[in-house]
Amino acid sequence: MKNKGQTTVFFSCMISVLLLFTLTALEVGRIYMSRVKARAVIHSAQTSILADYHRELFERYHLLYLDPTYATGSEAIAEERYRNYIEESLNGGTGQIYQYDVEEIALAEEVHILEHGMKTLKQQIKEYEKTEGVVKKAEEVWNFATGQNENVENAKQETDRNAQEIEGMKQPDKTEMTEEDVTDPRETLKEATKSGLLSFVLPDHVTISREKMDYSQSPSADYTGIARVEKDISFADIGKMKNALKESGDMGSSLVTERVAFADYVKEHFSNVVHTREDSVVKCEMEYILVGGNNDYDNVQAVVNDIAWLRMPVNYAYLLSDSAKKSEALTVAAGICTATGTPALMEIVKYLLLGCWAYGESLHEIKLLLAGEKVPYVKNTTNWYTDLKSLAAKGTVPTQTNGMDYESFLMLLLIKEAGKEVTYARMLDMIEKNLQVQMPSFRIGDLIGAGRFQGKITVNDMFVGGKSKELYEIYFDEPFSYTND
Repeated sequence: MKNKGQTTVFFSCMISVLLLFTLTALEVGRIYMSRVKARAVIHSAQTSILADYHRELFERYHLLYLDPTYATGSEAIAEERYRNYIEESLNGGTGQIYQYDVEEIALAEEVHILEHGMKTLKQQIKEYEKTEGVVKKAEEVWNFATGQNENVENAKQETDRNAQEIEGMKQPDKTEMTEEDVTDPRETLKEATKSGLLSFVLPDHVTISREKMDYSQSPSADYTGIARVEKDISFADIGKMKNALKESGDMGSSLVTERVAFADYVKEHFSNVVHTREDSVVKCEMEYILVGGNNDYDNVQAVVNDIAWLRMPVNYAYLLSDSAKKSEALTVAAGICTATGTPALMEIVKYLLLGCWAYGESLHEIKLLLAGEKVPYVKNTTNWYTDLKSLAAKGTVPTQTNGMDYESFLMLLLIKEAGKEVTYARMLDMIEKNLQVQMPSFRIGDLIGAGRFQGKITVNDMFVGGKSKELYEIYFDEPFSYTND
C-alpha cells in the first residue's frame, strides 16, 4: 500500500510537471505569436500612416506629406489615430486569445517641411521631375543662355579695351546741348519709361493687380531675401555700364540638376502674368516666387527688369558684331559730343549708346513676351527690332515660330535663384495661400515628410501567471518617410 501511495504521488507530480511544462510551452508560444501579430499590425499601421498623406496637396502639387495635426494644430491627433488603428487591428474580432493594451504612442523625430534646409521638399521635387521626365525643357533653356557666354565675354573685353574713362572729363550732359543738337536716344528712352518700366512694356489688354497680400505669417517670413539693387539705365556712365554687364551677363557654366528640377516644377504648377490660373489666389505666382513682393504689379515689374538685363548683354554682344550698327552709333555719338564740346569722349559715348540700344531692344522683346510671343535668343540683322534714333517706337515684329517665350525666361531666372532657401519658402507661401481657400486652418509648416512612431504594447497572460512583465511588453520604434533617403 505504501508503494502504491508513493507511485500515485510520483505520477501526480509528473503530471503536474508535464502540465506546467505544457502550459508554459503554450504560453511561450502564445507570447511569441502575439509578438508576431503585433509586429505585423505595427508595420501595417506604418503603411496606413503613409497612405494618410494630405490629399489636396498631392492632387494639386504632387507632394507627399502628412499633416499630423489634421488641420487642428495638435500632433496628438496623429498619435490618437495611430493608436486606434493598432488597437482595432489587434483586438478586433471574437474569440481572441490575445488581449492587447496600447499603453504608449508617441510621434518622434518628425522632419517638418521647412526643416533641414527643406531637404525633403527638394528631394520630392527632384524625384517628381525624374519620374515625369520633364526637366529637358529647362536644360534646353539653360543651354541657350550659356551658349552666348563667349560672345558676351568678348563684348565685355572690347568695351574694356576701347571705352576707357578719361580722368577729369565728365560725360556729355543733355543740359549742355542746344536746340540744334541731335536727339540723344538715351533721353528718348528715359522719357518713354518715366512712368515705370512695366507701363512701357505691358500690352494694352493686360492688367495687373496692385492689391497687397499679407505674408507676415507665411513660411517666407522667417527668411531674409537679398535686397534688390536697381541698375543704372541712364547709360551716362561707362563704369556703371561695365559693372551692369559684368553682373548681368554671367550665366555660369555648370548646371545643377536640383535647380533645373525646381525651375521646371514651378513652371508646371504655378501661374504667371502670361498664363494665369483661375484657382490661384495670387495671379502672378512665379513672379512672386522670384521676387517676394506683396503685390503682383511690383513683382512683375521686378521680373521684367531682370529679363531686360538678361537680354541686354546678349543684344549688346550682337551690336558689337554688326559694323553697320556700330557706325550708326558712332555717328550719333559724334553729334552729341560735338554739341557738348567733348570730342575726346566720342568713343565712350558710342559704347554707351550701343548699351542703351541693346537695353531698348530688350524692352521691345519683353513687350512681345508679355503678349505671348516668342523672341529669338540669338540676334541677327533680320530679327533685330529697334532703330537707335527711335527707341521708344514699336519697332518691327518679325514672326517667330522658334525661340523663347516668357516662361522660358522665368525658368532661367528660377534656375539662378533656386540656390536660395527663400525661393523655396515663397513657393510654399503660394501653396499655403491656395489650400487655405478650402481649408482656412491649414498651415504648411505643420506638414512632415518623415518621422518615427514609438510606443509600448502589452499583452495579457493566459496559461501561466506572468511574474516577468517584460515578457508581455512589446516596444516598437518605426521610422517612416515619403522620400528615398
